[in-house]
Amino acid sequence: MAEELIVAVFPSRKMLTKALDHLVEVTDIEIQHAAIVAKARNGEVVVLNDELGPDEGGITGGTLGAGIAALGMVQFGALAIPGIGAIIAVGAGALVGGLLGRFTGRFAANLLESGYRKEEVETLASRLQTGHPALVLEVKDTVRALPRIREELTSYRAELVEQMSAKSVS
Repeated sequence: MAEELIVAVFPSRKMLTKALDHLVEVTDIEIQHAAIVAKARNGEVVVLNDELGPDEGGITGGTLGAGIAALGMVQFGALAIPGIGAIIAVGAGALVGGLLGRFTGRFAANLLESGYRKEEVETLASRLQTGHPALVLEVKDTVRALPRIREELTSYRAELVEQMSAKSVS
């Protein structure tokens, strides 16, 4: 992760969504990672980021593993087995492939997941008001991108656009 992040606080979730959609369209700003941090009315902090989590990795790995194993069983001639044996062979292959794929996908996602650490999110969340979500961006060249992002976000009523250390916010 980069040493510096750009944080922008918005008056509403709707404005944040429109602003993020707009920033993605701007060609001279290279967004590497983005996250939304919001504080719910009950004080719970919600983080939505673009990292692949273990659940998504497990679902993807399981689906691909089941499909590949089922096709592999067909390729090895499982359909030539008489009676219901073909269905059992393909089904068993899909089940085993799905389980192995799920474990592999979850393991890989856990290795890749850097995510936002709890203490750092709490630091940012303590500054947030309920209903005022923050957009956290990791861009390629923070120093060059910050003025441009400030300019682009003025029409979206961003209340705060500043550069923050990844060690204190990430």
